[in-house]
This record gives sequence, C-alpha cells and structure tokens, in this order.
Amino acid sequence: MIESRHAQYIKVDNLDLIIFSSNDYLGLSHHPDVLKAACEAGEKYGYGTGGAPGTSGTTAIHLQLAEAIAEFKHRDNGVIFPSGYAANVSLHQSLSNNDTIFFCDERNHPSAADGIKLAGCDKQIYRHLDFEQLDKLLQTDHHARKIVTTCSVFTIDGAICPLEKLVQLKAKYGFILIIDEAHATGCLGKTGRGLEEHCSLEKSADFIMGTFSKALGSQGGFITYAADKEDLLRKPLRSFEYSTSIATPTAAASLEALNILCSRPELVFKMRSNINKIYNKLKASGLELNGPQRHIINVYFESQKKTTHVIDSLQRQGYFVVPISLDGRWGLRLTAMAVHTYNEIDDFCQKLAEIETKYKH
Repeated sequence: MIESRHAQYIKVDNLDLIIFSSNDYLGLSHHPDVLKAACEAGEKYGYGTGGAPGTSGTTAIHLQLAEAIAEFKHRDNGVIFPSGYAANVSLHQSLSNNDTIFFCDERNHPSAADGIKLAGCDKQIYRHLDFEQLDKLLQTDHHARKIVTTCSVFTIDGAICPLEKLVQLKAKYGFILIIDEAHATGCLGKTGRGLEEHCSLEKSADFIMGTFSKALGSQGGFITYAADKEDLLRKPLRSFEYSTSIATPTAAASLEALNILCSRPELVFKMRSNINKIYNKLKASGLELNGPQRHIINVYFESQKKTTHVIDSLQRQGYFVVPISLDGRWGLRLTAMAVHTYNEIDDFCQKLAEIETKYKH
C-alpha cells in the first residue's frame, strides 16, 4: 500500500522509495499547474458531476477536453469516458454488426477482448505482431466488415507496432483499423502524439482510443475519429452514454496536462532519454532485457523466487518496482519518468546489478 506519493517519490511501509514502475511517464500527475487546474475546477463545479453526459454531466471543461484530445490526435471528434477500459470496450461493441469479424493481436489489452465479447461477433486471434499470419487470415475470411485492433505500445512487453505493415494490409483488404494508444500518448512521436507521428503515417487509423491515466497523469479514457468515420459506429457508445461523467476536477487536470504536453514536448525527449539510459546501463551489466527502443523494459530472471528476492532487496535499498510474468518467465517491469534525475537512474541501475550479481553467488 502506498502511503503517500509525489511524482517519483513514494512512501510504502513507512519507507521512502523512488518508483521505477510507474505509468506516470511524464510526471504530470504532480505538476503544479495540473493540481491548480483541478483545484480551481473543484471550487467552481464541485467534484462529482452528478449525471451522465446527456443529463447534468457535461461542463464546459468536458467539452474543451474532448475538443483538445481530438485536435491532438488530428481528428474531428473526441469522446471522453470514465476510463480507457470503458472506452475500448464501448468502441469495439459499437463498431460491430451481424457480419463483423475482429482480428486481434494476442497481446492486446483485455479491454479489447471484453469489447469483442460484448459485441457477440466472430474473432480471430493472430500471433503477437505476426502480420504474415494476419495476412493469411484476412485473405481467407468472407465477413463483410473486417476490423483489425491493435495496441501502439503493448503493455506487457513494450513492443511498438510497426504501423507501416498494417497500413499496407489495410490498403489491400480495406478493413477498419483501431489503435489503442494507452501507452503511446505522450510517449511516442516527437511531440508525443503517438504511433502515427512516430511512423510518419498520420490519419492511418479509423479510430484511436487511449487514456489520460498514464503519460497525462490524470484519469479517464477517450476515443477520437474523423467526421467521415462516424457512420461506422453501428451502436450507441454505451459506456459513454450510461456512465456518470468523469469528475470535473479530473477533466480539468487532464486538459491542463495535455496543454503542458503541447507546450513542452521536451518532456517526451527527457522520458525517452531516461529510459534509454536505464536500458544501456542494465544491458552493459549483463542483465537479460527485452528489445531496445521501448519505454517499458522487462528484466528477466530465471525464477519467481529470484524475482521476489530482487524486488525485496531493491525496496530495502530505497526503490519500488513491480514484477512481470510473461510466457512462463519472471522478471521486473521497469519504466522511467521525465522527472527522474540521472543520479537516481545511475544509483538504481548500480544497485539492481549488484543485487543480481550477489544472488548468483
């Protein structure tokens, strides 16, 4: 249980620790302007909205946030949800009809899988980033409506989707493309706009969904799309229409965080510089890592027992990290924040390497 937190500094069991496993990639959750915007909105509107968007749940701030995230993603329309999970579920459900099939990467977020289940239509699961298999599945399928759904950055291993390959398949088969930008917004691309900017393939996706709860340091989800894509939505966005709107201070915090990101894209560079520093130092220490150029680093160990030992030892040394279990392997899931200092990174990497070396002996 975290007893207190300020950016990268947290207290657990009365211990002061530095966290290296947070999704608050840019450190915006404690930015003074974000906190000020939330407080001012609370004073003006109260905290809870008291209603769904169609009743008393929409304030001027909610509308500004929807417009701002749509503009940020180079789209016409934005819809705000209570969470990224709700956004993903609602989007997948709303796009389906009686002749729909979803093609889903096996490592997509569970919210996509749950949305497909609620849609009640057919699906094909393709191997992680295996676009040759996806090509074959698309080629032999006879559904009128084909939808491919993928993450930009995969939560569990940090892999970045090669969008250019999907764009080629989209031109060939004409499917609808959904991109989950939960871990890409604020992290990929020169200005943090996500996978399309990262790959220089703007407006490739039909629908982009994401969350304000990671790099933007707040809470809530969104979907964005061009005006000419609205007719593709066959059913109501139920998680939007039938949920109480996110609290107005939360919406204000998200809006201010987005404004900061737009005015200070160097935060993206600092975060990526920090994660690259961690990767290079740990790689030089001989630790087994996942692929480079990812802002989620997995450090693999030979057993769950060793993973637990490393986590406990790091906590005694002043660091908080979380475990990862992937394909029967155990290890640590590490992330960097833009607010981490180089000295903090150097010390953390040194301690981790020392702990791993001592365990061997």
